[in-house]
Amino acid sequence: MHSQSKVFRNDLLLAEKLVKDIDPNALMLKLANPARDQSADWPQATPENFALVMSKMAEVARPRDRVLLLISTHSNPGLLNINAGGKHLPPLTPQILSNALAPLNDVPTLVVLSACYSGAFIEPLKAPNRVLLTATDARRTTFNCQYKGDHTPFAEALFGQTGAENRSVTDWMGEAQKSIAAQERRRKVPASQPRIFVGDEAKAWANQPLKNWLQAPKAP
Repeated sequence: MHSQSKVFRNDLLLAEKLVKDIDPNALMLKLANPARDQSADWPQATPENFALVMSKMAEVARPRDRVLLLISTHSNPGLLNINAGGKHLPPLTPQILSNALAPLNDVPTLVVLSACYSGAFIEPLKAPNRVLLTATDARRTTFNCQYKGDHTPFAEALFGQTGAENRSVTDWMGEAQKSIAAQERRRKVPASQPRIFVGDEAKAWANQPLKNWLQAPKAP
C-alpha cells in the first residue's frame, strides 16, 4: 500500500508465488502502489479500491472457501498507511479493516499484516474463524523500518520460507518468528516480537499443513 519502497509490492509477488505453487487455480485480487521503476499493472491500493475489493470478496466467498489477506506497508501506531505516487491517502484504521472483514466471519480467513506496530490490529480484528499474523507487537517497529533486501523481513520469513507448504499455519508462523529473532540478533536491532492470534473455530485448520488448508474442499 506504499509507493515509497519496492519491498511492499514485492511482498505480494512472493506471497502469490507460494499460493500459486500450492493451488494454481487460486483467485488473486491484487492492489499495489508501485515504487519508481516498478510495474504499475495492478489497480492502485487506494482506500476506495480496497473497500471495493473487500466487498466483492465478501459477495462471492462461500463458507467452504479460504481467504488469505496480506497487507504490506509503512505504518504508524493504529494506522496502516497508504501512499500512492508519493501522495499520502487516508490510512486504514483497525475499525475500517474490522468492518471490511466482518462479512467474511463465516469464511476461514488468514490475515497477514507486514507493517510496524501491526500488533495493534489484533484485538480489533479477533474473530472465531480467523487467524492473525502480525510483523510486530503493538508498540514496536520491524528492523527500525529499514528494509535492505527485496522484501520486508516478515513477509520473506513467511512466504519465502522453505517447506512452508508442509507446515501448519501455527508452525509456519513459529518458524518465521525464529528466523526474525535470529536476524534481529545478527543485525543488532530491537526485537519486533511478531504476534499470532488463532480464533477458537480456526484452531482445527490452523493445525493443518498450509497446502491442505489453502486448497478449499470441493463442493459436494
